[in-house]
Amino acid sequence: MTQVFMIEQPQTEKKTDDAKLSKRVISGETVTGYAVIGCLVAGTIGILKSTEVDGIGAAACLLAAVAAFGVVCHIYFRKD
Repeated sequence: MTQVFMIEQPQTEKKTDDAKLSKRVISGETVTGYAVIGCLVAGTIGILKSTEVDGIGAAACLLAAVAAFGVVCHIYFRKD
């Protein structure tokens, strides 16, 4: 019959491993913050590009900019 012995780690190593794990986990709030920054940058670029493009391209850039800013407003003003 085979006996299996479990060796318990000292408490200091467990705390260190937990600290490393918690640093690697990205919270949903952080991801949302990056998404908001990305949408704001995309909307600003859309507005700036619409001044250089003529016709339907300008309308498409402005529509995309409004959509990007709309996403930011939705994220911040929605009811939880």
